[in-house]
Amino acid sequence: MSNTKFNKRPIIISAWICAGKTYLTTKYDDITELASGDYKYILTEEQKAVKNKESLKSTVRAINPEWPKNYYDAILEEEKSGKHDIILIAPCMPFEEMRNYGIDFILAYPDPACKEDYKIRAKNRGANDEFIKRVDTKIEPDFEEFMKQPNEKIIIQKGEYLEDALVRVGILNRKN
Repeated sequence: MSNTKFNKRPIIISAWICAGKTYLTTKYDDITELASGDYKYILTEEQKAVKNKESLKSTVRAINPEWPKNYYDAILEEEKSGKHDIILIAPCMPFEEMRNYGIDFILAYPDPACKEDYKIRAKNRGANDEFIKRVDTKIEPDFEEFMKQPNEKIIIQKGEYLEDALVRVGILNRKN
């Protein structure tokens, strides 16, 4: 169970790809994830039928004309609902745009020394080669951008998943 019941508003955490967001939602009832792809893309019938959605990442898909406003609205609506203590969101840049939209969030990013681990995580979850290449080429520049942000930050250390980092900084109490 998370450690946020005493807070009036849920904690919103923008965590980098392959950090373990989806895993946390399966383990904790008071944590939810709003996957950006559900808002960013308009999927074809063939794409909707794909069982492993990871394989669609970094493939050509039609952009929803409502993006990113529809995602920001969904985040704020989930926050307002009070159903969850923690809301996990995608690492959507530009971060300034999200802040200007009224979304208050913590950033959680891996130390770039974790690059090989994240490439393995992406491969193990069924991501395509293009997505794995994105992990390889984006971890350093994304981390540099992350460090420039005024938001509260959590650096995910080598060998950690998001859950470990949230426990380490006191946001989460680990379930046994």
